Amino acid sequence: MNMISQAVALTVDDIHALALPPGTVLVAGSESAQTAVRWAITIASDSPLPYLEGGELLLLMPGSKDATALIKAALEAGVAGIATVSPLSALALGTAQLARLPVLQLPPGSRLRDVERAVIALLLDRQGNTERRGVQIYQQLIQLAAENNGLERIIHELARLIDKAVIVQDKRFRIQVSAVPPRLAEGWDDLTETLASRDLLPASLQDRHRLPMQAAPTILQAIPGTPFSRLVAPIVNGNVGRGYLSFIAPTGDFTDLDTLVNQHATVVCALEMARAKAISEIEKRLRGDFLDSLMLGNVSETEAVAEGDRFGHTMNAPHVALVVMWQPNNSPKQPSHRRLETLVNGLLSNRPLAVLSRLRDNELRLFYAVETSNPIAAARQLAEDILAEGHREHRDARMAIGIGSLAMRVSEWRASYREAAQAADLAQRLKADTPLYIGDLGIYTFLAHPDYRDDLIALRDSTIGNLIGYEERQRADLLLTLEAFFQAHGNHTQTAELLNVHRNTLTYRMNRIAEITGLDLNQPDVRLAVHLALKVHRLLSAEE
Repeated sequence: MNMISQAVALTVDDIHALALPPGTVLVAGSESAQTAVRWAITIASDSPLPYLEGGELLLLMPGSKDATALIKAALEAGVAGIATVSPLSALALGTAQLARLPVLQLPPGSRLRDVERAVIALLLDRQGNTERRGVQIYQQLIQLAAENNGLERIIHELARLIDKAVIVQDKRFRIQVSAVPPRLAEGWDDLTETLASRDLLPASLQDRHRLPMQAAPTILQAIPGTPFSRLVAPIVNGNVGRGYLSFIAPTGDFTDLDTLVNQHATVVCALEMARAKAISEIEKRLRGDFLDSLMLGNVSETEAVAEGDRFGHTMNAPHVALVVMWQPNNSPKQPSHRRLETLVNGLLSNRPLAVLSRLRDNELRLFYAVETSNPIAAARQLAEDILAEGHREHRDARMAIGIGSLAMRVSEWRASYREAAQAADLAQRLKADTPLYIGDLGIYTFLAHPDYRDDLIALRDSTIGNLIGYEERQRADLLLTLEAFFQAHGNHTQTAELLNVHRNTLTYRMNRIAEITGLDLNQPDVRLAVHLALKVHRLLSAEE
């Protein structure tokens, strides 16, 4: 029998990972898995052993006799290990385990002659065999993609083929799909929390716009605080990183084949993500056209319900409209309106929320199906989450968000939208750093009416005009003091606490306000006029 030289012999572990069928399990002798393999030979379990030189991997054909005697003979011959399709008896396994002889249980249906050829091909040409195996797995994945099986099916099949955990994360490191072999299931939740950290990603992979320039982007890294490592590579599509593909296994389990398959699999993932994005864009455009027709009043309630069913959206549920816009910003780094849409849709994609959206001109319109006991509170929470996500993604940009009233029927959506748009407009003008709900705006909806502008300016000037002029010259914080006074409902102690000043300092400021304005704030009508004048001044200042 021709033998390859000991210098290029691989271990039982190497053979297991690179040549044996997926699903093969090491059932005995794991302590000797690093034993070198020099050749592979198929034998009958109930026949005498052929001439052996030592270091062979024996592939046992099914037989009627117990394999205990054969295992003892194999040990005397110095074989590297045994692989079998038929499970061995407990006695035979015990004998192998006691002698630390590796025994590999092949999956049902394995063809031993094919396994023998694969092992010998690997022993003779490791690099060539690795490349062929990688291409085979790539072809299997491409076939699954061609059959429209979807990314989840592809990832689960990939995990089965390489016997490692596989994770696909989006560009924000949120897990989109994962497949975990049973042997890695324990403690998996803690591991995924670690992987969600942006800081864990190697610095060379963090700038997703530079990823296509890297020649070898696949990186092997240890996962801190765990016995695991991951092989991670970017998923690149359209010359920009769209996400990350990771293989995860105990440290030391990775092979050259894993690196090759990881690189092939990122291509398949990129194709699947591009396909999903194209479908999503079409569905988004159809939903947007539907919402446009709804806002124009071109769709009856019956038609709207039927159209919503096509999108899987319950139109009969109570809805709240939200309008999201960027605050005006002269910075060249101001994000685009399309970026606003992408940011919000990315946030919504990982939440079980029923939301229809449409980017129109400079505003993103959302219709949120809220089936809770406090729908406005739920809408506020969504708006706050959008603000937080916007701040996280774009620290130099700010949003304005308006929330409309609850629409119980489809016919009320237009009114809720108009209210949300009005609230968002006021949020922009007031430079509000929190979402504005139309029900909380109160006097501002009246003050913003253009027909009353001149009269309101006259009221402001006649009431606090002198105070405004004094404040512009002296910067004495008297306007701020007056606003805190009304916020505390005229309570001096609470006003001083809000301003973080001594009670005597507050008394001095209130006396100066009375002197400058000539008004007595103890009079209810005067207090009302001054409070109104302050709101007018705040609104007008926001427009400047």
